[in-house]
Amino acid sequence: MTSESNLVRLDTRAAGNKLGLIGTGAILLSWLYLNLPILGWLAQTWQEISPFNKGLLIAGGLLLLVQGVRYRQQFRFSPVPVLRWSPLIVTIGSALLAYASRWLLILEQIPIAFALLGTYGLLGLFLEFTTWRKGLPIGVAIALFLPFGVQFSSGLGFPARILTAHIVEFILKAGNVTALSSEDIIVLDTGIAHIDLPCSGIRSLWTGTLFLLAATWLEGRQFGLRWLVVFVGNLAILAIANVARVLTLVLIAKVWNQPILAEILHVPLGLIAFIVACSLSWVILRWVLRQGGGASLNSFPGSAWERNYRGSASPISARLSNLKSFLLAACILGLTLIPNPPAISNSLPNLANLQWSSPIQTQPIELTLVEKDFFATHPSVVTQKQHFEFPGLTGSILFVASPTLQAHHAPEMCLVGSGFRLDQIVQQQFAPRLFGRWLSLDDQTHSAVYWFQSPHQTTGDLLVRFWQQASRQESSWTLVSILFDKFHSPNDPVVQAFVTEVYRTLQKA
Repeated sequence: MTSESNLVRLDTRAAGNKLGLIGTGAILLSWLYLNLPILGWLAQTWQEISPFNKGLLIAGGLLLLVQGVRYRQQFRFSPVPVLRWSPLIVTIGSALLAYASRWLLILEQIPIAFALLGTYGLLGLFLEFTTWRKGLPIGVAIALFLPFGVQFSSGLGFPARILTAHIVEFILKAGNVTALSSEDIIVLDTGIAHIDLPCSGIRSLWTGTLFLLAATWLEGRQFGLRWLVVFVGNLAILAIANVARVLTLVLIAKVWNQPILAEILHVPLGLIAFIVACSLSWVILRWVLRQGGGASLNSFPGSAWERNYRGSASPISARLSNLKSFLLAACILGLTLIPNPPAISNSLPNLANLQWSSPIQTQPIELTLVEKDFFATHPSVVTQKQHFEFPGLTGSILFVASPTLQAHHAPEMCLVGSGFRLDQIVQQQFAPRLFGRWLSLDDQTHSAVYWFQSPHQTTGDLLVRFWQQASRQESSWTLVSILFDKFHSPNDPVVQAFVTEVYRTLQKA
């Protein structure tokens, strides 16, 4: 009888183990189905990134693999999940935040980062908890690195440069220095300061965050409310250091008229600002408590997953654990029922058949070779360039209708690139709902005006245009850039009437 009961018990345990493995498979497949967009994004990104970034990713993967082999004795995986609150909160919370970010913002890197972080949270259900907790900084670093680290020029890089220029403009104005930011340049009375990609601060924010995560991991600091405060403080310190660097360079080059000295200090000043910021972050990290000492990784022979898998747990406990696995898989699949945000209309105006009023005479003209090459990379963009004649005015108009920000830019960059010298830029209102920017060129021998126009508003600020699209408010915009053959005042009634008529004609298209 005893041998028969033992055989029955072994069969029950074997069936329970198989059921547990099936539950594990259900969880993994449901998570994979929930995050199918990640695979498509990774495949597309791998094709687009530079060979250097590919090599960097391969080197990072090999480093993790080598470290895993070296310390393989410390990694103990469970074939069945152990439902712990911390990994569950990271997994489910990241999935919910990924959906929320899709509803609030059109920025694909953010939901990808949340999805990767949730994947690490799911790993915590199968990995020894102490090991998972210690590796959390690395998991966060990977989740940030993949979507943002390999695409600095897209996503947040461009608006970060514009925002940096706006902040520097505000500080200069507070110091009674005339300045106006536009895209990634700052126009002063003494010249133009260009805010290039390294000046955006994205690289320093990303690298500084990795530094904080590495310091947290090496020093064994606890993740909690204190660490969150330090994390936010670290981002603030890095942002302030970057703005201070850009402001210093602008002051030296354009206000104090020492461009050679600014060129010499460009790189050293950036390194000094980053080192100082990281040093301050490391100092305030000491405010975070260290993790308490615990048993070694090999001192958990009686862990729940080991008892379940090896059969030392009671049948009732094993069944309950398997039931929880299937419930978790069902919960993950339930997340796929959350609706995705509706697509925003990307309908563009019909630029080929603009109905001009009788005083305006237009004639189509070809784009320049530079313009053709630029817009050829954006097949969804509609362009139209025309020569115009209006009583007292002549010149050219360029329309660029685009559902994406990448095809839009501040026209003064092209004017400067075409050989015009920029004298001044001022913000100008031409009608109750028409806001743009007026440009004086070549010692007041030419003038220009431009604005971005959507069905519901206009703006001369590229950052406003970016935010309106990123926040899912306005996606279809048309850039209107007018270059006059002679210099005119923006307050000239003829100019006011012509610009207003162009605005109204585009509204009807």
